[in-house]
Amino acid sequence: MIEVEKAGRIRSGDDAGKYVKIQELPDSPPSYLILLAHDRQFEHGCGDHWVEDHASLEGFFRESQWVVDW
Repeated sequence: MIEVEKAGRIRSGDDAGKYVKIQELPDSPPSYLILLAHDRQFEHGCGDHWVEDHASLEGFFRESQWVVDW
């Protein structure tokens, strides 16, 4: 399950060991910003990805093979 607006640690897959947070953007329908960082406070080694809808968000997680501890 993908949590929105909650930080989680990527346990396995691409970017294992980093933290991820999903932000829902106020588009219609909503798009999503995927924030990545080396720390839970998102202050170091930050980056991001954007996807156009929830189906694309799920596809991004599948392709990255992420298992996240929320």
